[in-house]
Amino acid sequence: MFWWPLLVALLGVSAIPVPQSSSTTEPTSTACAQISRAVRSLLTSNPFVTPTFTASLAFDCLSSVPNRPQPAVKLVQSLKAFTQWQSTLTFLKAPPQSYMLPPIDIQGNLDNISATASAGEFSGEYDFQASILRTFLAAHDGHFLFIPDVFKVFTFSNPLLEDVVSVSSNGTSLPKLYHYSTFQASMSTTPVAIAKINGQDATSFLAGLGSVFGLAQDVDAQWNMMFSIYSNPSGGNPLSFFPLFLGPSLTLTYENGSTQTQQTVATLNPGVDFSNIASGDDFYDAFCNPGATTGTPTASSADLVPTKPGLKRRLPALTDYPPPVVQNSDEGTTMGFFVDGSGFEDVAVLAISAFAEETDPLYLFKFQEAVQSFLSQSRAAKKQRLVIDLTSNGGGIIIAGFELFAQLFPDIDPFNANNMRLTESLANISQILAAQPIQDQNAEVAVSGLLSNLSPLDLSDPQGDKFNTTDEILTPVTLQGDQFTAYIRQPAVAGFNLTGTGNRSNPPPALFKPENVVLLTDGTCGSTCTIFSYLMIFQANVTTISVGGRPQVGPMQSVGGVEGSQVLQFSEISNVSASAINLVSDQVQSEKLLSGELGVLAEGYAIQRSANPVTSPGSINFRNAFAPSDSKTPLQFLYEPANCRFFYTPQMINTPELVWKYAVGATWTDAAHFCVQGSRVQANTTRGLDPAFRAKNNGAEGNDGSTQTEGSEDNNEKPKSSAERGLKRGTTKGLWLPAIALATLLLF
Repeated sequence: MFWWPLLVALLGVSAIPVPQSSSTTEPTSTACAQISRAVRSLLTSNPFVTPTFTASLAFDCLSSVPNRPQPAVKLVQSLKAFTQWQSTLTFLKAPPQSYMLPPIDIQGNLDNISATASAGEFSGEYDFQASILRTFLAAHDGHFLFIPDVFKVFTFSNPLLEDVVSVSSNGTSLPKLYHYSTFQASMSTTPVAIAKINGQDATSFLAGLGSVFGLAQDVDAQWNMMFSIYSNPSGGNPLSFFPLFLGPSLTLTYENGSTQTQQTVATLNPGVDFSNIASGDDFYDAFCNPGATTGTPTASSADLVPTKPGLKRRLPALTDYPPPVVQNSDEGTTMGFFVDGSGFEDVAVLAISAFAEETDPLYLFKFQEAVQSFLSQSRAAKKQRLVIDLTSNGGGIIIAGFELFAQLFPDIDPFNANNMRLTESLANISQILAAQPIQDQNAEVAVSGLLSNLSPLDLSDPQGDKFNTTDEILTPVTLQGDQFTAYIRQPAVAGFNLTGTGNRSNPPPALFKPENVVLLTDGTCGSTCTIFSYLMIFQANVTTISVGGRPQVGPMQSVGGVEGSQVLQFSEISNVSASAINLVSDQVQSEKLLSGELGVLAEGYAIQRSANPVTSPGSINFRNAFAPSDSKTPLQFLYEPANCRFFYTPQMINTPELVWKYAVGATWTDAAHFCVQGSRVQANTTRGLDPAFRAKNNGAEGNDGSTQTEGSEDNNEKPKSSAERGLKRGTTKGLWLPAIALATLLLF
């Protein structure tokens, strides 16, 4: 099971009315027992069958599970400790005008949930846990997620919208919703658009699902995430596959007045033992009790929730792509092409659907080789223009984004600035680490993506100046009334030579001029994809084009996924917290830490209450990323429109070469003809370097982002060169991080 259908399925909880029972009566108390009997009967006759039953019956069972106040309050307390590490809390609570979505007070919501549970006012455990899930999803952050344990039992599915696509007749006219199957060549009838879903306007209905609970922070990206395209054949429509009950059936009304209805069914998830669940209390004891063994999903249920939801695979086979000149693996997350046809003789395409592959520990090295080979072959073939296809790219290994930029533009030093929310527990861990012998610090940093960001051993500021002490890292930067660490520069990785360093210190010159490169995205670009994209946009001034989005005219963002620069799993926070406490020899201090936030993290009760504690225990965005011109606002909250936008046509959905050719036309042939009305935006090439990011010897006054002056002369001057900023490629030492620990750098 793919991660995206599951996650997108969670997005629509409150976008449409959520039924509280299958009828006008109260949920039957025997629903769980009915399912249990059906499961036993089915598995007795055929142990390999997947038990399936009506969606309403499964929802009635879930609704009968009681909410127990004491563990509920404990779960929220644990979640509050973990969410303190979410870097965007204060910005989510009071976002800038550039942010397109409503504010959300994460900690305040959790407090309200705790109070409601303590008072016994939730109708049941499902209601309680759905409130938690909605709180996390309202952050619209692919790095910020917690799926509670009540959701590990059932999956609801309805195939009626499985093949729905949003397509335009010509790329610029407003798209409509269709079944993709109706465009097949064998069909003799004219395709008819979908007008309504469950009696509501179809476009508004789907946009509501995405814009209220979409993982992306851009509403057009949320729209695109619901549909299948060539780079993401699995799609992610929340109404076709979801763990939440959104109704007993779906009804579509078409523009010709005809209707079609499909019943929703519930399926027992793999590895779940439901044979002895006779009541809601039994359900709670089996699935919402960390100490339970009865009913607990087995190892085969690891697919219930995602492990690394940024890794977009091109599955099934790569049959829709033309023959590549370069391909990094059978999975084909990186492929290079030469476009055929008159007028495209000098066009090359680099298609990257992810910056990682879960199954290949040597991915980073193969990626480096694939890009190098592609550029070498492009040079030999005298290619002059480059389309970089990033559609469906949700991220991957951080350093891969820097590697791609380094090969494309080896003479440009990659600016980057990040910081972390300065929580009490983060400061405690930093100080405990700093008190250890250097040899021990090196050993700890070598195996922890968390600690590598807290140790001054091999960490630098954005100018490349090395930190000397932990106190320098912890010197507060105040942003919007909240405190953060100093700005830090993305470290290198030991064991891997980034192009421009080590034995790769003399790379070939840039093949493609910035004005001859275009980034093609569908807005879903997130995490490492955003890191690479902003290097290209802010430092190389390349053109960006977006495809798809809501059926309306006007611009669309090229980068709409999570724009934080590192994800951190609850499990790593918990493990490091426990280790830190164990390192404290003073008993009084140790007991104090145990009774505080660090102790709550070390216990990790929320991890035990996760739907999948092993592979998806919960996660936070650990680090904010910043644009060179703005030290005050994380990239997650800035609006950066693409330079042009067009819509998919029916033929483009499974024919990427048509998308690439259209992008070429929109970029270099006739933008007025190929771009959607009102979507053409001129590139902003006048942004200067924020004073907070300047080298100390250039007169910067400390690291506080508040030193920037609004409307100052500095904001209008051209960025200084790498030498002027005191930054030189290869001067920053790498982390003490072996190649086998690269997984700690995976982003969602």
